[in-house]
Amino acid sequence: MSPTARFSLAAGVVIAAIAGLIVWSLQSSTAYYMTPTELMSGAQPAEQIIRVAGRVVDGSIVNEGATTRFDLTDGVTALTITTRDVLPDTFAADIETVAEGGLTDPGLFTASTVLVKCPSKFEAELAAGTP
Repeated sequence: MSPTARFSLAAGVVIAAIAGLIVWSLQSSTAYYMTPTELMSGAQPAEQIIRVAGRVVDGSIVNEGATTRFDLTDGVTALTITTRDVLPDTFAADIETVAEGGLTDPGLFTASTVLVKCPSKFEAELAAGTP
């Protein structure tokens, strides 16, 4: 086998390995989430881990020992979320939140993980009226 053919074969193997790693990492890191309206429409398969996103409803946060209950809304439908997860410091009413878990009863979502969208510095400056 000529040196050019060996180099081409080795380069092809390296490129295929890199492409495989990229595809594998994208499959595990891409996170699709549903809105409460989509989730309540019954479109999701049973026994599947689901991510649901929306805003925390003002006045709905209730702490009961290690369990926290709150409502998440997309502006159309509200969904009650329960979790035993340690909530982020920025968790509060009217904050965009993503809960990962599953439906345990109709209208009740049990989350194993709760994530909060952190406001960017740009959004904070606009809210404060600073250009």
